[in-house]
Amino acid sequence: MINHISIAVNDPKRVADVLAEIWDGVVYPFPPSPNSFIVLANDGKGTGVEVTPAGTVLVPGTGLPEKNDGSEDTSEYEATFQTSEMRPRYVATHLNVNTTKSIDDLKAIGAREGWRTLVANRDRGLFQLVELWVEDQFMLEVMTPEQTRRYVEITDPAFIERAFAQIMQAQANVSPAILAPAAELNVIG
Repeated sequence: MINHISIAVNDPKRVADVLAEIWDGVVYPFPPSPNSFIVLANDGKGTGVEVTPAGTVLVPGTGLPEKNDGSEDTSEYEATFQTSEMRPRYVATHLNVNTTKSIDDLKAIGAREGWRTLVANRDRGLFQLVELWVEDQFMLEVMTPEQTRRYVEITDPAFIERAFAQIMQAQANVSPAILAPAAELNVIG
């Protein structure tokens, strides 16, 4: 289970409020990172998103405490949120959440915020979700209850094994010699 994730956006309060609306959740200040907020899904599982200003990065601490077993104060060794000049427009990280809202509700939220909103039909009908592009930069995938049920069905290991049986069999039948690099192969000159 994923408990929480941190994302960096241009307007943390606005984004936190929208995410709380989608989740029927709550927003609180997030003191470890200035001008940040945490959105809790109010799902009884502690699911949350820390919403920080663009350019915020996590930097590991240095050194380790003497015992390193959780029995002593570790604050001086812990990761810290810091500001960086690096602000990529797009990132590989994205977030998939489920909601009780309908597709029309999500489209209305996207229209109100001015964010690209696409009802995506992944893999030609395997499953659907709503791409809600937060600030037109960060992809938030949102699934309605119906979409979530299908997603849970297709991510079951038994389904995956049936769906990919031919591919896995084909890979199992590939000779190791085909996969091994040739000793004489020289791609430079």
